[in-house]
Amino acid sequence: MSLKDQMALDAKTVFLNGGELAEEITYTPSGGTAKTIKAVVVRKELAPADENSGRSLKNQAEVFISADGAEGVSAINQKDDRITVSDVEGVSKEARINDILGSDGGLWHLLVGW
Repeated sequence: MSLKDQMALDAKTVFLNGGELAEEITYTPSGGTAKTIKAVVVRKELAPADENSGRSLKNQAEVFISADGAEGVSAINQKDDRITVSDVEGVSKEARINDILGSDGGLWHLLVGW
């Protein structure tokens, strides 16, 4: 087994394990049907909005999802795809993908905001 294969297997069995680190989120691709997938969500503190830093705050989270099309998402449309996550108070929020921070072949690393 290659390192790349082992990383994809670890992403699935360790990081995206609902009994360990992961939780369920809803991923809605642009023009597609929403699906429930496992993700690791790292919620962040309120941060100033970029374009209006003096007046408004926005919530952000880092989200790790599988890069496998069956258990996650194989391609991401940063502009139009949406993710539904729970905020720190447990309220379900629809988030936009602000940035794709990385992809190692096993996991997507996303920055989302609402």
